[in-house]
Amino acid sequence: MQTAILCGDAAAPRDPEVYWRDVQRSRERHPLMGPFTHDITPCAFWDRPRERPTAVRRDFPALMVNATGDPRTIYAGASAMHAAWPGSRLVTVTGSDRHGLYGAYGDDCVDSTVNAYLRTGRLPSADVTCSGPRSGR
Repeated sequence: MQTAILCGDAAAPRDPEVYWRDVQRSRERHPLMGPFTHDITPCAFWDRPRERPTAVRRDFPALMVNATGDPRTIYAGASAMHAAWPGSRLVTVTGSDRHGLYGAYGDDCVDSTVNAYLRTGRLPSADVTCSGPRSGR
């Protein structure tokens, strides 16, 4: 299902060389998962999306969660999106190289911040910084 969503969002490069260069660039920083996550996907072979991406109002409230070492959504990208989306708050998890954080990483700071947002629909009054789970988890 995720592939159908991702492939419908934007056209993917069709040239295998683009993916080869991305794989090679990712090897040093993320030797295990970098090449896997930057490799060619089925999207390269699908038809181009048939409609434009959905426009989202810049003032729409959104809670974004991102780790400083996230190998899928790099922190610079998350920060840029947050800066371009004034209605958002960013929960930053420092010292982590995980992509999936909420409900799976074991960080009480992340989980309680997201749970409060889901329960009330209200964003935190400011961005939040979490330091990752305590050791031993």
